[in-house]
Amino acid sequence: MSEHADFRLTTSRLILRPLQPSDLEAFAAYRADPEIARYQSWEPYSLAQATEFLAKYGQQPVPAAPGGWVQIGIAERATNKLLGDCALHLHEHEPRIAEIGVTLSAAAQGSGYATEALQALFQYLFTDLQLHRVVAVTDSLNLPTARLLERIGMRREAHFRQNIWFKGAWGDEFQYALLREEWLAQQKSLGH
Repeated sequence: MSEHADFRLTTSRLILRPLQPSDLEAFAAYRADPEIARYQSWEPYSLAQATEFLAKYGQQPVPAAPGGWVQIGIAERATNKLLGDCALHLHEHEPRIAEIGVTLSAAAQGSGYATEALQALFQYLFTDLQLHRVVAVTDSLNLPTARLLERIGMRREAHFRQNIWFKGAWGDEFQYALLREEWLAQQKSLGH
C-alpha cells in the first residue's frame, strides 16, 4: 500500500483531503464544542491544542503507516470549507484491516455529509487499497452514530459492556464491521 500525500476524494458535495493550515478556525471550533467531544476519546480542544494538532498531523500522507492514525478533512466541495474529519487507522499487524471514525461540526450534522464521506472512504478502502475489513467503534449511547454506521451497511458485531473507562465512568461500546465482499455485494445491488 502506497502513501498518498496528494490524497483527494470527491463526491457531489464534498472533498475528502488532508487537513490544511487554513482549516484551523473551523477545526478549532468543532473540536472545542463539548457536544461534539461528548462521545469522542478527547476533551474539547483549546485553540492552542487545535493549532498543535494541525501542525503535527496536518498534511499527513493517506493512509498513515500501519499502526498509525490519520485524520482526513471533510470539506464542502463548493467552498473548500472544513465541515469535519474522518479518522483512519490501518491495523499494525494486519494492514488489510482498518478502523474508521467520523467527526462533523454541529452545523454540518443531519445533512447526509457523514454518509457521503464514509461511502467515498469505503470506495477508496475497498477498491484502491483492497482492504479486507473495516471496523468502527462507538459509544453505545451515541445512537446517531450507531444509526449512521448501520445506514451505510456496517453490521453490529459486538456490544462490549463496561469495557472502557471513559470520562469518569465505565462505558459500553458497539463494534461495527464491513467486509470487502459485503461492500461489493451492496454496490452490485445498488447498480454500481
